[in-house]
Amino acid sequence: MAGNAADRPLAAHFSPFGVHYRVLMTIDQFRWRLFVARIFRRFSEENFDQISGSLAFTTLLSLVPLVAIFLAVLSVLPCFIGMMNHFDQYVIRGLLPERSAALIAEHIVQFSQKAANVTVVGLLVLIVTVYLLLMTIERAFNHVWAVTESRAWWRRLRLYAVVLALWPLLIAAVVIAVSYAVTISLGLVGELPWLSDLLLKVTGLAVAALFFAGLYFAVPNARVAPRDALWAGLFAAAGFLLMQKGFGLYLVFFPSYTLVYGAFATLPIFLVWLYLSWAVVLLGALVAATLPESRRSAGPPA
Repeated sequence: MAGNAADRPLAAHFSPFGVHYRVLMTIDQFRWRLFVARIFRRFSEENFDQISGSLAFTTLLSLVPLVAIFLAVLSVLPCFIGMMNHFDQYVIRGLLPERSAALIAEHIVQFSQKAANVTVVGLLVLIVTVYLLLMTIERAFNHVWAVTESRAWWRRLRLYAVVLALWPLLIAAVVIAVSYAVTISLGLVGELPWLSDLLLKVTGLAVAALFFAGLYFAVPNARVAPRDALWAGLFAAAGFLLMQKGFGLYLVFFPSYTLVYGAFATLPIFLVWLYLSWAVVLLGALVAATLPESRRSAGPPA
């Protein structure tokens, strides 16, 4: 009959088989079905679908001034042009519908560049619009974590300044570093096209996961463990990848929007994409908020 953990030799705890056993026990004790059911039950019962619609509408109104601020921040860097190419390759095309990404990104950048020519009053309106978007996102995240107390206004301004200024620079630095590593790697595997495509997709997935993990960690007015934010970021990035493929297949086999709206089809496609995107982002937030309570209910490994 097997003894308890104290009776087993010390080497068993540090042997590869012992580590493998403890990992399997931890995975087995994590109740995946209850975890997934809890997330989707909250999404349905707490009307996160309506919150996704509200965020999609607010994002549509705020996207141009938001991108204008991002471009203004990134334009101070000397490698701005090359950086935008990397963003287009790893971030923008990973967060937009596959068949319409280039057209949507082009229109957004054009409108954002025109926003730089507005008057002082118009600039203030743009800033207020972005502020309302960030405040709506913060409220949605606080609802996910069941936070009732809002940040003080000065802490909120500091957070938004970090999100608008430092966060794009940090992501840009990561994109440049990853792109440099990928370029070197592609030189080594250039004769294997399938491996090059796989490396680019994995890189885009990693950058998107880091982006979402940072939002889950910083935006809610609650303490979020970095590992929970990373797991949720990976979930959201993978959700975007699957949604992109599924959305592309839908547009190919069920081209109803194109047939009805013609050249104007980009707008309803983008609206539907915004709604689905916020649904994925909120599901990722629910993952980050539910992981701690799932670990507590699982208990320590035997």
